[in-house]
Amino acid sequence: MPSPLIITSTIISITLILLQFVQSDLLFLRENIQQGEIWRIWTGNLIHSNYYHLGLNLSGFWLFVFIFKELVNATQLMLSLGILISGVGLGLYFLTPELYWYAGLSGALYGLFIVGAFYALLDKDFITGLSIIIVIPVKIIWDHLHNTGQTNADLIGVPVSTDSHIYGISAAFLMGIFVLFKHLRKN
Repeated sequence: MPSPLIITSTIISITLILLQFVQSDLLFLRENIQQGEIWRIWTGNLIHSNYYHLGLNLSGFWLFVFIFKELVNATQLMLSLGILISGVGLGLYFLTPELYWYAGLSGALYGLFIVGAFYALLDKDFITGLSIIIVIPVKIIWDHLHNTGQTNADLIGVPVSTDSHIYGISAAFLMGIFVLFKHLRKN
């Protein structure tokens, strides 16, 4: 029987695929949010611009699941995704006012890898943990400073919001520091 993490990850994946059918009702659209459709702050992370975009994000999601399957359980995954999606959506809404629309899980996904890295550090897997904690922020900063979002945009057919990646890892670092602090207080 598959583990609860694999079952939960499969349900998340199927849900993301099915949500594509109601994409227009869930897309982060600033004007609609300002008119009271506040759910779009969160649901914009759950839909994608097209199936290629969705496929790339699901590939990254499953890479995370297989790398961290021994360190992260289904509850931690769901809680982490909820916090990261909130961080990305609220960050985009309040800190990137020029952004009109957004779709995709990549900001939360980058954050998820950072969260996994903190769990690796707690498990004393310093190579995995520190590598991810260094490489992902460096990549995101590089992308942001050198506008490499255009290359990614060419891949998925829409502009890439590198701000979402920054908000995702920022929320993840706050979560990671909280988890480490909590762990240190226990010991």
